[in-house]
Amino acid sequence: MQILMAEYAGFCEGVERAYRIALEQTKTHKQIFMLGNLVHNTQVVRKFEELGARIVKAVSEIPQGTDGIIIISAHGVSPLVYDEINKKGLELVDTTCPWVKNAQKLSKNLAEKGIQVIVVGDKNHPEVKGIVAWSGGRALVVEEPEDLASIKLAGKVGVIAQTTQSEANFDKVVEELKEKTKDIIIHKTICGATSKRQKAAIDIAKKVDLMLVIGDLKSANTNRLTELCKKTGAETHQIQTALELDGKWLAGKAKIGITAGASTPDWVIDEVIKNLGNQENLLLHNCN
Repeated sequence: MQILMAEYAGFCEGVERAYRIALEQTKTHKQIFMLGNLVHNTQVVRKFEELGARIVKAVSEIPQGTDGIIIISAHGVSPLVYDEINKKGLELVDTTCPWVKNAQKLSKNLAEKGIQVIVVGDKNHPEVKGIVAWSGGRALVVEEPEDLASIKLAGKVGVIAQTTQSEANFDKVVEELKEKTKDIIIHKTICGATSKRQKAAIDIAKKVDLMLVIGDLKSANTNRLTELCKKTGAETHQIQTALELDGKWLAGKAKIGITAGASTPDWVIDEVIKNLGNQENLLLHNCN
């Protein structure tokens, strides 16, 4: 059995940065609060909880006067949250991904110029909610081209992407928008790591009998990798850990492809490969 590992898989630079910064804070021996999950990966969240971090859904959950550190996740937050943290007197550690920060700034700047902001992404994702908030709540969220049918546009339009958005979907939305208005500014804020992972996953999926996508079910970028791999026609399964690997999937498979979401840690990927390694005649190839 031959395993082909995607050239780009696992932690992206933004997640690696957030993880490293947060890990350093656990060495301070101060009370650590994480505003939401640092990244969308249960194993990473569990690790920080084991190190003493407390996950909170809102700043209001932390009592006034608490001496502690609050960590903003890689997905970013609204400007109002920064005000809340300041009023609480908490020490702020901001791990917002630089790509997300850029999208937030664009949202704010476009809205301040009176331009209608459209964010292509998942309306329920914390990153998208934050980007909308930076526009003063005036941005519209479009998940797919069909959503534009019910939207009336007047004046100039500025388009921004959720950083983990699929390029194909973003391009389709933009094409539809061009049919509705010619006065449009396009900011393709999809991060480079996302694009590379998607292209590498598709390339591998076309060469194998079975494709395994490793990552949390709450991870938008991982779910997108799964969708893209399935579209190639390859048998594709998304698993969160090695425990979910089903031996029946491997029967009669000569080539197995592996990729992983940008929030999937190396130790989870290694465990899956180790599990596969229990099969006979394993040969691992890094496709780069």
